[in-house]
Amino acid sequence: MQFGDFAGNAALKTALSGAFSRRRLPHAILLAGEAGLGKRTLARQIARAVVCRSADRAAAPCGVCPSCIRSAAGSHPDIRTVTGSGASNSISADSVEQVISDAYKRPEEADASVYLFFIENGISDAAQNKLLKLIEEPPPGVIFIFTAPSADLLLPTIRSRVQTFTLRAPSEREAAAYAERKAGLSAEEALALAALHRGNIGRMLSDGENGRAMKAAQLAEAIALAVSEGTEHELLAASAPLIKDKPLFLETAERIQLLFRDACMLKNNVQAVSAATLDTAQRLSRRLSVKSLMALCGLSAQYAGYVKRNANMALLVTAFCAKMRETAGK
Repeated sequence: MQFGDFAGNAALKTALSGAFSRRRLPHAILLAGEAGLGKRTLARQIARAVVCRSADRAAAPCGVCPSCIRSAAGSHPDIRTVTGSGASNSISADSVEQVISDAYKRPEEADASVYLFFIENGISDAAQNKLLKLIEEPPPGVIFIFTAPSADLLLPTIRSRVQTFTLRAPSEREAAAYAERKAGLSAEEALALAALHRGNIGRMLSDGENGRAMKAAQLAEAIALAVSEGTEHELLAASAPLIKDKPLFLETAERIQLLFRDACMLKNNVQAVSAATLDTAQRLSRRLSVKSLMALCGLSAQYAGYVKRNANMALLVTAFCAKMRETAGK
């Protein structure tokens, strides 16, 4: 099985490719990992390999046979995608009923049918209970591939019947090289984004387009250092851009939380800190106690929650600054 230019995850790709070559690909697969790691991309690549007509399984998907051309265009009849609907955008029991009805039909062109379940927004318990028997006793030649940020979105009865593969971000250097090739970024910009997003290529490419995450990272550093080293006026000035931009507040709060977390890790002699934040984390760890750092992590998440509940932004930012100073012992 080929994976094109899908970056990183060498062990995972070796396991999948080996199983596919031996015709032992699991009939139910879960690809788990945070947003931006390429779960859907990988799921589609596996599906294309399954329906590929090439006699050389190591070369699948070959990209040139009629099946590969149709699957690349998203029109292969034996690859079906199941996504959420309604206000919650989760997969419902009705959607699963349709899958159950179709799954017992013979594939139209390929040797197998593939069902892709993109459940990032959830799947109801009722839908999973309906799926259970189908996964326990699948029809011949049917493969189910689920994608989710965490296996915890699935019921234990489903989790025990799927083989889970957890995706990880590639190294920052590998992610930067990918972003250079795919998005035309300069080497300097790609490396900066890779460090900022810790190798998460999806987030890197998104940030390369809108720039918000880079701005949030700069604000987070200024705010965190103002908490530990600056005056009240300096902290309020650093936080001022957040008042009129809720999405920026949420992104910045997440970055602040990561900075305080990294500082806490350094304080406990854990060195797994991104090079992009190392200097700031070291400065924070020298000035703040472990107790304060842990409390500040929780505070950032708490105030992000207030923003999502449509609090008054001017009052919220002011209160956030005051609470951070208090927590830091200022």
